[in-house]
Amino acid sequence: MLNNTRYRLATTPTPMAGLALGIASLGWCWENSGLFNGRAQALGAIIAAVLLLILTAKFILHPRLLAQDLSHPVVGSIVPTFAMATMVISASLHGNVRHALWLLASGIHVIFLLTFMFHRLREFRLHHMVPSWFVPPVGMIVAAVANPGGALEPMAQGLMWFGLSCYALMLPPMLYRLMFCSAVPEGAKPTMAILAAPASLSLAGYLTVTDEPNLLLVAVLLGVAVLMTSLIYLALFHLLRLPFSPAYAAFTFPLVISATALFKVAALTSGMDEPGTWAQLRHLAQLELIVATLMVGYVTLRYLLHLTPLGRLLTPDRQATQ
Repeated sequence: MLNNTRYRLATTPTPMAGLALGIASLGWCWENSGLFNGRAQALGAIIAAVLLLILTAKFILHPRLLAQDLSHPVVGSIVPTFAMATMVISASLHGNVRHALWLLASGIHVIFLLTFMFHRLREFRLHHMVPSWFVPPVGMIVAAVANPGGALEPMAQGLMWFGLSCYALMLPPMLYRLMFCSAVPEGAKPTMAILAAPASLSLAGYLTVTDEPNLLLVAVLLGVAVLMTSLIYLALFHLLRLPFSPAYAAFTFPLVISATALFKVAALTSGMDEPGTWAQLRHLAQLELIVATLMVGYVTLRYLLHLTPLGRLLTPDRQATQ
């Protein structure tokens, strides 16, 4: 029994942390509808926490597997979603517990970022670059979106500017690699969906920690965010035809954070003398939220079929993937 549990934990895919991030963020995003009074956020946080606890048990019992994941050029860039999901979960808590969990998650993310940089700089190859490489540095902005405020506000602002600067520096070489180098490996193709996340996350983080945002910067980030999200919507027609792998988790958070960013921009414009603009942005945000909900639900279902006995019964010939 114990050996069976250890084995099942060892085969739990690390990208499941990305699904936990998507679920926790989706629950929080639904609070923008004004219908749930915190219940949607709490439900998403609980489900995400269960997934993270499973991964925590895996990493504790099999630290060698965590070391292998961190050294991998693709999976190593996904591992920080564990810390990002923890940051989002912390936003559903209160008081000292929220502050402590946010600080812990931020510290873990920094460790994952430094480890990722160590491995990638030591063995850098341009063709190794995939969109998930945005996750370790730019993902720090989740700390700004979920920050508890107070004395930690300056730290959140610093993390936001760090992530935004990294996005600006990384975007040109990433686009060059995707356009002029060898094709992204088949198993890593789902990570293309992550291209929709950095601009939207930067926009959401900026509007969270800035009382008087620069409207030009907001407009630039909004334009890039909408463009990237639109391109990923089109790409999903191809990406969803790929055989299922745990990398499908990459389809969740980018779509959720895109909707979140639009809700924040809509809230910003609601205080201006542009009622038409506010209404259009809110309608677009609601549409993106519906699409994100459908995608998170679909990926969650595929994960359940992949990991549960029912799924193994229905697809006995599939191979387990990490």
